[in-house]
Amino acid sequence: MKPDQAFSDLIGRIYDCALDTSAWPAVLGEITQAFGGVMADLMVHEPFEPRQIIAAVHNWPDELVAKVQANVHINPALPIGLAAPVGQPLCTTRDFPELHRSRFWRTCFMDRGIFDYITTPLTRTVTSFATWGVVGSEARGAFGDEDLELARLLSPHIKRAVDISGVIGHRRVEAGTLRAALDALATAALIVEPDGTVLFRNRAADQELASQKLLRDHNGRLVGVTPEAVRLLGTLGSFSTGRTHHGIDAFLTDSAGRTMHATGAALDQAGEEIGSPILVLLREPEAAFTTPLASAASLYRLTIGELQVLGQVLQGHTLADAADILGLARSTVKTHLEGIYRKTQTNRQAELVSRIMSLASPLGGRRD
Repeated sequence: MKPDQAFSDLIGRIYDCALDTSAWPAVLGEITQAFGGVMADLMVHEPFEPRQIIAAVHNWPDELVAKVQANVHINPALPIGLAAPVGQPLCTTRDFPELHRSRFWRTCFMDRGIFDYITTPLTRTVTSFATWGVVGSEARGAFGDEDLELARLLSPHIKRAVDISGVIGHRRVEAGTLRAALDALATAALIVEPDGTVLFRNRAADQELASQKLLRDHNGRLVGVTPEAVRLLGTLGSFSTGRTHHGIDAFLTDSAGRTMHATGAALDQAGEEIGSPILVLLREPEAAFTTPLASAASLYRLTIGELQVLGQVLQGHTLADAADILGLARSTVKTHLEGIYRKTQTNRQAELVSRIMSLASPLGGRRD
């Protein structure tokens, strides 16, 4: 996808999904086409349940979705998602070539003409993570550098759309109910025109503007108090120039050192009552945390192979089961496990599991 207008239009439709989550399958179809793929998905993964929750899919046969969910306990790629960087795309042929030899692949994808899978973590808790991904066919071959770059460009917009829809509810927001939905939030929410004119602000936004720490109201228009806030509001004007700008995402810090996360999107789906202005949300940033697997990978400098084996150990699999699931020789899994023992200075699986799980950040939390 090279033409700027085509890319801009796709970004616009991604943000439309923030207010109309039923649009995701169609938008995933457009994303699939941009990659030359055959299927696409939005999923939440819980490796230690184990469980996968399908948020939206394009072109996934129902029976394949059911098969993947039924065999999630042998999916060797899931633990890697707890260690992979958020927002950075992964590609099966580059980052996990052994997947094609795994029991999971043989059970679910063998002889379907499917070859490569490019997936990007969007959010993560200590025990779960969300991703979006595109599946490629054997005829298409492996995804390349341009595909990875496109995934990097799309991911922030997909994440914002998912974040916004999570804040205001998983349903289409009609104009008549939009204000009521936003007014019930503890999050500061404003609806503004590209020139900063305030059309609506909820009670939390009233309090935020009254503090005049980041933003203030001047004769019905939104005005930035800090340089960062001034720059942020300066981007609103681009929303009125042929939809060349569809989202805002910034961290704003006031004079007291308090930081707020600002996100926003054009309300193209809001309806005639309020036209198509901009929704702006101000929230406390998500608490930083590191998952046990990510901590272990960094602290002990584990290789990809060792990380994959460790993921199986944490799920309670035996050496033989891990070898079968990963599609590796038992001797190879044993070598990886011995390397993990050496690096973590442990001798038994129970001791190893205790050591790794103790690395869980106290700031993390489980997402239900």
